[in-house]
Amino acid sequence: MARLVILLCLLCSATSCQTNDQDVLSLAMIHMAPVLANDVEDLATNAQTIASAMREAKERGADWVMTPELALTGYKFKQKIGVDWIRPGVDKWVVQLQNTANDLNMVLFLSHLEQDPETLLRYNTLFVINRDGVIIGRHRKINTLPGSESWSVPGESPTIVTVDGVRIGLMICADAWPSDHAQILKNKGAEILLSSANWAPGLYGPGDSWEQRVKETGLALFVNNRTGAEDDLDMTSAVSVLVTPSPSGAERIFEHHSEDDTIILFDYQRTEKALSGYQVVTF
Repeated sequence: MARLVILLCLLCSATSCQTNDQDVLSLAMIHMAPVLANDVEDLATNAQTIASAMREAKERGADWVMTPELALTGYKFKQKIGVDWIRPGVDKWVVQLQNTANDLNMVLFLSHLEQDPETLLRYNTLFVINRDGVIIGRHRKINTLPGSESWSVPGESPTIVTVDGVRIGLMICADAWPSDHAQILKNKGAEILLSSANWAPGLYGPGDSWEQRVKETGLALFVNNRTGAEDDLDMTSAVSVLVTPSPSGAERIFEHHSEDDTIILFDYQRTEKALSGYQVVTF
């Protein structure tokens, strides 16, 4: 795949970047346009795109990688491929990306769907895959939307997972709309919030919900949104963001939208709750 590397900004110099390595979080977001799944081959295509982005992110120093919501199927997959292909347990495309995480020694936050093997209920899930390719946690979306997400049922509770010694509160898209979800994560000891999203701007867009959740909790929030279009769902202006606490309550210190598939790479200082550098790479 041809790659055009666009270096938008490097905030740190050789001297200013000399910080405690354990304090610096090197995280990548894959701001991509998933192929809307008409058949299972489209899932394979999306899995390959994510794997390629993971390799690119690894080469550029990332330790963790996030994806947008439903990155393997696209958001409106039910209208195309339906749900009969879904089987209980973890499917082969998740397994493929587990293997990629293991091969690259990376942590992957993968947003996909799953069918519980015991209850047979379907969920919109954020999988946490460690450096050994093992699923060490999963968050099932709580604030599911009627109609567009009728194929799934809501998860039961907000989820925290510990990765590299960091307690992470997990959200998916509209989980950030009410205040209770993020507050529960804060009360459970979360140190940082991560969210996969498929959230378009406009009348039903996120508004200032991301800033409000940061203001209420005092926790930084990374939101990995997406681009592309699916029928009447236009995501080309949707933004991926990093919101951090500020003297005024919360500040959106980074946002990005693009018609192209891009990788956003952050060097984030957890103690200072600030960026020491970032890059945006088109792939």
